[in-house]
Amino acid sequence: MIKEEIKKKYGELAKEYKLPSFKELNDDFEIEEIEKNNENFLRTIRKFMMKKIFNSLEFLEMLGNPQNPPRLYLNYIMSISQEEKKENDVLYSSLGELILNSLSLEINPSEKKEAEAIKKIYSVWNSQKERFKKIIDKIQKPNNIINKKEKTYFG
Repeated sequence: MIKEEIKKKYGELAKEYKLPSFKELNDDFEIEEIEKNNENFLRTIRKFMMKKIFNSLEFLEMLGNPQNPPRLYLNYIMSISQEEKKENDVLYSSLGELILNSLSLEINPSEKKEAEAIKKIYSVWNSQKERFKKIIDKIQKPNNIINKKEKTYFG
């Protein structure tokens, strides 16, 4: 589906269900990438949005329960404070709730419920973006940098 077609179709549904603008959703969830034209357009958008939520939740899961984490995140994981863990848990819980709510739509879908879910996902994501940004900033510049040991050759 061409971006202009998506914008037009979304615009009609946005008016009907009082959804965020196409630009707002596209900026955060890149919905312009939706390719297929189908009767379940809002469902497709919700699923597209949920991919980002699910990936973000997996990332938080890795930080909170590090079983062999990538070395890239090790400095952050080793230096995380209890307060930061609590902040991460709040973010994890809010994103987890979105996933659980989305599961019910897989069983019992309706256009109205899909529209409500899109509004909820957008609202929660925007309310939690700053919290997520703080985590990313801390990962990029952790408090405690682990000293790397020099590699030696034993021959």
